[in-house]
Amino acid sequence: MNEIQIFNSTQFGEIRTATDDNNEPLFCAADVCKALGYAKPQNAVSQHVDAPDALKRGTPTQGGIQQMTFVNESGLYSLIFGSKLESAKQFKRWVTSEVLPEIRKKNELL
Repeated sequence: MNEIQIFNSTQFGEIRTATDDNNEPLFCAADVCKALGYAKPQNAVSQHVDAPDALKRGTPTQGGIQQMTFVNESGLYSLIFGSKLESAKQFKRWVTSEVLPEIRKKNELL
C-alpha cells in the first residue's frame, strides 16, 4: 500500500487515505465512520460494505503499525448512503469535490 495521505476538514475531522496497487483510492473505514456518525465502525462496515470493498492494511499509527480496515470508493459510497446524518450529503460533496480529485492528481504525478 502506498503512503498514507491525510485530509482534514473542520466539519468532518481527519480522513486517512491511501491507494491500492492499481492507484485506486482507499479510505480508512474508522475515520469515515466517525465522520458519518456511526457509533460502531466495525458494525457499519459489515452491515453496509460488501466484503470485496473492504480490506485490512498495516497502517502507521502513534502506537506503531496497526491492522486497519480500508474501503475502496464503492465501500465509501455504501457507508455514505447508509448514514442517517444530514451531513452525509455534505461529506459526500467534500470527498467528491476535494479529496478524490486531490488523490487522483497526486497519482498522475507519480
